[in-house]
Amino acid sequence: MAYGRFLTALAQAHSRMTVAAARGEAGMARQQAIHDAFLSDPQHSDAKSVLREVALAAPDHIHRAAESVYEQLRSARDILARDGMDFATPEYQQVIRSFFVNFDALQRLMRDDLQPSAERRV
Repeated sequence: MAYGRFLTALAQAHSRMTVAAARGEAGMARQQAIHDAFLSDPQHSDAKSVLREVALAAPDHIHRAAESVYEQLRSARDILARDGMDFATPEYQQVIRSFFVNFDALQRLMRDDLQPSAERRV
C-alpha cells in the first residue's frame, strides 16, 4: 500500500540525510551529499514518487497532510545542507520536531483511513 511505502520513504530519506550531514563535508559537497541522500532511494521508491501514489489513492485530507510532512522534510534537508548547520542547531531542531509530530499524526490518519469505522481507535 502507498501509505506504508510513503512513511518508509520519508523515514529512510531522513536517515540517509543525517548520515550524509554527519560526514562533515562543507560547501557544495555537503549540499550535494544531503540532496542526493534525500532523493536517492536504493529501492526506487523515493518519497516524492510515493507521494504521487498517495495523491491518487488517498482522500484529500490525507494527501494534504502527506504533502505537508514531505515539505517539512525538504525544509530539514535544506537546513542541513547549509554550512555550519548540524543536528543541534535550533532552526533544524524546530523543523525536525515539527516533522516528527506531523509524521506521527499522518500515520494515525492513514491507519484510521484503512480501518473500518467500527474498528477505529478513539
